[in-house]
Amino acid sequence: MSRTMGPIGGPRLFSWLVVASYLQSSVQLTQATYFCTAYLNVSFVAPETNQTVWRQEEIGLYGQESPKVPVVGNVYLPAPIYGCDSDAHYDRPKDSKGWIALIQRGQGCTFTEKINVAASQGAIAAVIFNDFGTDNRVIQMSHPGTSIVAVMIGNTHGMELVELLQSNVAVTIAIEVGQQHSPWISPYSVFFVSISFFIITAATVGYFIFYSAQRLNSVRVQNRKQKQLKAEAKKAIGQLKVLTLKQGDKETGPDADSCAVCIEPYSVGDVLSVLTCSHFFHKACVEPWLLEHRTCPMCKCDVLKALGVELEDEEQQVPLPSDVQSFPIIQNDSQTHIDSTSHPHSDGASHTHGEVASSGYESMQVTEQQGTLADAHSGQEAVRVEVQPHYDNLAFEHEAHS
Repeated sequence: MSRTMGPIGGPRLFSWLVVASYLQSSVQLTQATYFCTAYLNVSFVAPETNQTVWRQEEIGLYGQESPKVPVVGNVYLPAPIYGCDSDAHYDRPKDSKGWIALIQRGQGCTFTEKINVAASQGAIAAVIFNDFGTDNRVIQMSHPGTSIVAVMIGNTHGMELVELLQSNVAVTIAIEVGQQHSPWISPYSVFFVSISFFIITAATVGYFIFYSAQRLNSVRVQNRKQKQLKAEAKKAIGQLKVLTLKQGDKETGPDADSCAVCIEPYSVGDVLSVLTCSHFFHKACVEPWLLEHRTCPMCKCDVLKALGVELEDEEQQVPLPSDVQSFPIIQNDSQTHIDSTSHPHSDGASHTHGEVASSGYESMQVTEQQGTLADAHSGQEAVRVEVQPHYDNLAFEHEAHS
């Protein structure tokens, strides 16, 4: 029974394939950074002196896919010297075994083709010297699909061997393994760095998604609370007393006050809303004001709070420190002065200056000052304590202090 891949399985499989390909390319890159030098022991008989010359130099570099093993053999050139064609001819004895091919780089064929042509004719190694204009610079060859030893040398050294071979001088080369150089970073390091990168990326993306979800949920809850509070506020504002002005009302006279919201005078037929503090305004003006500010435009009392609508995150009143509340009062038997001031509400016939509404809301300001206490015999100085007034509305408190 066949199973179909779900909508999540496809992206996950693709992600793992991307990770696997990335790791594979990283390992291949680190393998390519490994390189091994080669010592070339060149020996030949000098025709001028008829003496054998030995020369050992670390001038070669093994290819990436080359076996890192030592080999020894006589050297032969192909014709043409680039050794690209499958029918390239090597001028060597028919019964020769274990010989080494000396090939020049270039002519549009790959290292693999050059090496495989030499191997097909019996070569146990291929020494490829660099192209013209490169001096003795070498590179690490990439030649997949080969099986024999492959070493690159510089153009200058290669041309010296070519001149000897073209002069019918027999040349023998012994290739020995040189120094192995490790890459700047190992495959295990690349693997762990890659895994760490993906873990950090996944953790970052997960945290971002979690944070966004939490933020979205918080915004939703806040919007829902605001809508609920606004609905309750509208319902509470609908309970305010409504007054329609008629001809002859004092509010429409020439000395009457204007609406504090729109700064327009009251006229006959205007519909007014009377707040809990007995101040009144145009109904169409004060209702949007209350939904936004909650307070009376004139006395700053919290109308919605008086109507029973309170914010959940409203700040709690912070009590005075105990050392201020219980501050000792120095009394003198001879003379004590206590001055107290209060601001009672004035009476008026109009709605503007009326009594406090029946809702029970009242805004009061109380200031108590402890007078100067002098004691001629003890020489003590007077102590003055000022108790700040308490405000139900924080905005009104701020304006009072400013």
